[in-house]
Amino acid sequence: MPTMKSNTNSPTSLLDVFKQMQPPMSGNPAFGAQIEQFWDAQEKFLEETEAFAQHWFERRHEAVRTALQAARNVSSANPSDPSKAFQSMAEWQRHSAERLVADAQEWFETVSRCASYVAETEAEAVEKTVGDVAASTKSAGKSSKSEPV
Repeated sequence: MPTMKSNTNSPTSLLDVFKQMQPPMSGNPAFGAQIEQFWDAQEKFLEETEAFAQHWFERRHEAVRTALQAARNVSSANPSDPSKAFQSMAEWQRHSAERLVADAQEWFETVSRCASYVAETEAEAVEKTVGDVAASTKSAGKSSKSEPV
């Protein structure tokens, strides 16, 4: 049976495996502003989407309550005069259309706010990154132990 040669380049511990899996830029301070901006944007998206969802559910609850009332009106209407039943259903449908328009309008506004937030904060993050890189480059050139030759 052949013996297996040990590969000297293989990781020897779990820590070595994780170190190899880390992206090269994860520890680079030059990317700190972008990383922070990314997670801030995620938080903002969640807040915006949560508010939209809350309003959407409120509109759906209203739709169910008004549908129930419309159904009651239709079932209690005089069979010899169906105009009241039709009027009740038409009013419910009109309000349902208004709720759908409100859904679309609020979603568009939510997405617009999120896009605006990302654009503004990304520009700030890039500016900060450029400043951080310039500062670290400047300080890298000036070692405290270096002496002029």
